[in-house]
Amino acid sequence: MRLPIRARVTVWYAILLAAIVAAVGAFLVVRLRADLIAAIDGTLRPATAQIADGYRAEGAPEAVDVARSVLTGERPAAQILDVSGRVAVSFGDAVSRAPMLGRADAAAVLRGGGLIRTVELGRSGQRFRLAARPTIRRGRRQVAVAAESMATVDRSVRRVLVLLLVAGPAALLATAMGGWWLARRALRPIDRMTARAAAIDLERIEDRLVVPRTGDEVAHLARTLNAMLDRIEHGVSEQHRLVADASHELRTPLAAMRAEIDVSLRADELPPAARRVLGSAREEVDRMTRTVDDLLVLASVDEGRLELLVEPLDLHDVVARAVASLDPLARSHGVTLALDGPTAMAVGDPDRLGHALRNLVENAIQFSPAGGEVAVCTWAADGEVGVTVRDQGPGVAVDVRELIFDRFFRADPSRTRSTGGGGLGLAITREIASAHAGRVWVEDAGTSGSAFTLALARLERSA
Repeated sequence: MRLPIRARVTVWYAILLAAIVAAVGAFLVVRLRADLIAAIDGTLRPATAQIADGYRAEGAPEAVDVARSVLTGERPAAQILDVSGRVAVSFGDAVSRAPMLGRADAAAVLRGGGLIRTVELGRSGQRFRLAARPTIRRGRRQVAVAAESMATVDRSVRRVLVLLLVAGPAALLATAMGGWWLARRALRPIDRMTARAAAIDLERIEDRLVVPRTGDEVAHLARTLNAMLDRIEHGVSEQHRLVADASHELRTPLAAMRAEIDVSLRADELPPAARRVLGSAREEVDRMTRTVDDLLVLASVDEGRLELLVEPLDLHDVVARAVASLDPLARSHGVTLALDGPTAMAVGDPDRLGHALRNLVENAIQFSPAGGEVAVCTWAADGEVGVTVRDQGPGVAVDVRELIFDRFFRADPSRTRSTGGGGLGLAITREIASAHAGRVWVEDAGTSGSAFTLALARLERSA
């Protein structure tokens, strides 16, 4: 699963900071150890030289006295080794009782070289910093060795490591929380733009995003989206204008064609074949006329100029007129229309509502089988009045019950014109219902078929 941007920014920020903290911590530990060892070396080298000089001048007692005064570190130790590697003089910690320097190293020092290193001494292998240099007493070459425990260095380094391990995660957590807050704050303008852009639809296509005055990438994104919305609005306006203009231009020739066909059908001398052809053409012209009218209605809706001449009305009377106008169509399909229900008083445009109800009834007739029945029933309940149209067709699948009211949607794309219209009737019904502050929906009609319902606010009669 992909993380949101603010989470990814926070994670990468924490990873980067963790790498930086680890690198800085490692550098601090290494640098601290090196500085502490350098400090020990800074006292150990001259101390070894003084012990060697004291032994050369005064012998063992002087070497011990000098070691006591110059070795100030933890667990100091000093010794003088002869050429065979045996301890001739010792001082301080118990580790000085045994040779602190190996024979090979002692031989190297006797050849004139100095030596300083970290070694492990004693049975427990404790770490000491050790320095050695050659010395001469009565003509015999010997090795002066001085050492101090590394315990102080190890404790200091260990303390810093503990602090880093404790404070580091806490600092990372605090930084991650701060990074999350900063990322959220930085992306808040984008969230606002996203919410506003999501609210822009065809009904609010003229809305635009607010361009922040920051002049940064967010402002550039807002300007780019606004320019895109300008192009979309222009394209939608051109499309609506084309539909409206084409629909207006088609109404006149379609009316002329229908009139000419009607005149030809009244002629008695037409042969049966020609009369059938003209009748079929008349049906196609009627179908195209209805489609053009539907397109004009949708163009009016899109342009926000769907005019409503509202008045108090009885939905039962409106649906009765719609049923009566569609009775010939029902008989041609072998379908029975049944109207029932009480008075249903509302406020609306009777012509527009009649158009919507005719679409519902015609749709039910088209999908009902021969011999079936379309039941139209008015009702009043819970502050609403409405009309429910039940058919005995194949029904509407649950997953397309919302899509079926979209323009040009067909539940079965393979159906022919004889089993359905152009996919605009239900869309127009929804637009007319919305213009009346009403609603329309579909559900199962029981054992088979569908039930389409249009509901409006109930008109309460004054006393």
